[in-house]
Amino acid sequence: MKTRRGNWLMVLPALVVLASWPVIWAQEKTPPKAKDQAAAQVPPDVSKKAREYKGSPTPPKALSKVADGHWTPYTLPEIPKDAEVYKIKQGDTLSQVAQQKLGTWLLWPQIWDDNPYIKDAHWIYPDDPLLIKVPKVVGMAGEEVPVQEEVAAARGDRVELEEESPMPPVNAHDVYCSGFISPGYHFPSLRIVASTDRSRESLAQGDVVYINGGTAEGVENGSEFTIIQQGQTVSHPVTGKAIGKMYLRMGRVKVISAQEHSSIAQITMSCDEIRYGFGLIPYKPIPIPWDIKTSQQLPVYLPESGKPSGRVIWAEERLESVGRYNIAYVDLGAAQKLAPGDKFWIYRYADTTLLDTTHDLFRQQKIDVGEKDLFRPHKSGNASADTRVPAGTAEAAGTSPASSSSAADTRLPAGDVASAAQGAAGYRKFLGEGVVLTTEANTACVKVLLSTEDIHPGDFVQVE
Repeated sequence: MKTRRGNWLMVLPALVVLASWPVIWAQEKTPPKAKDQAAAQVPPDVSKKAREYKGSPTPPKALSKVADGHWTPYTLPEIPKDAEVYKIKQGDTLSQVAQQKLGTWLLWPQIWDDNPYIKDAHWIYPDDPLLIKVPKVVGMAGEEVPVQEEVAAARGDRVELEEESPMPPVNAHDVYCSGFISPGYHFPSLRIVASTDRSRESLAQGDVVYINGGTAEGVENGSEFTIIQQGQTVSHPVTGKAIGKMYLRMGRVKVISAQEHSSIAQITMSCDEIRYGFGLIPYKPIPIPWDIKTSQQLPVYLPESGKPSGRVIWAEERLESVGRYNIAYVDLGAAQKLAPGDKFWIYRYADTTLLDTTHDLFRQQKIDVGEKDLFRPHKSGNASADTRVPAGTAEAAGTSPASSSSAADTRLPAGDVASAAQGAAGYRKFLGEGVVLTTEANTACVKVLLSTEDIHPGDFVQVE
């Protein structure tokens, strides 16, 4: 199975770590006098910079692959052969390196000054080199002593460093490499038609391509376009009705030379391999829900809230199940007042079996045969599935294209309280938590933030 994240999987291990956050001196037993001596060795301006510096909240976007195979946004310098060089490791911060090499985290600005190729100390990258210049101080006997040795001798006790700051739950890649489901979207006529090396079957970031539109079609030098791939027709996992076609955002190009009816452009971002014939639409920034917090745990029981509810209808790469950090799609959207950043619970009923979700999967796969469908036969008819519809859902209101004509299962009582005859069948088993990335009229692209087990097409969602 091909993965839409081929290029980014190489970038993800090199994700940026925060460089300037203070070190927490947890359980420190250093005598006040020793602490004063350590602090006194750091110039006031350096100490102030170490404590007050705040870098950009967003990482650099333009990364490039260097000779040794790792990715970085910076232009690496030539390091003198006799210099002490430290290779940045996953999880490092400049303050941690300063603590390890120079004896105090307050000297991290000195490491930054010695490595001016790092444009923002807030963001450093694994395998980038750090030139380390160990400062010397004059000891009581007049000899030069490395700072870290003197500080360590004065401190004596173990110092615990702050844990690596977690990455935000949602990032730009999630949003700009997501997809959308639309029943009436017209695939653009502007396409990628060739490249400088036509023998290649696929393209990636940095490649130069030719597109079939120029100044006569409104294409200008510097214009940016989002690359779109048309996917399969998506059918609702419960009703079997067609919802619309899947369209995937595959990257971005920037025009570098526009002619009358053709243009030359460069791929500035790629989510996966890019092929000839992919469509181009004018690039528009997409709001990214940054301030998202993942819940610590899933609820055991929640009463009906009356907020919109729906179903998981599709999974990225047509996976049979998804979990934490995966992308999925639901049959709720702007028409149900869903907006990017909204969170919801994912659940199924306590008596749902694997057979139920398997039926849902087969309903999902009732689509036209394409290059990824050759191993699956056509599905016809409606397989039995759990048709329970919670109060307040789009299906119950009949406002979603996924609404079913089947009668709702009466096992779900009002208020979600099971009767004696029903036992535990009416209770909801919560599987995970998700957040909305983008919305269409009646569908939305979501990212799973938390999951305790596999989530399948056909599972329910409830807005928090």
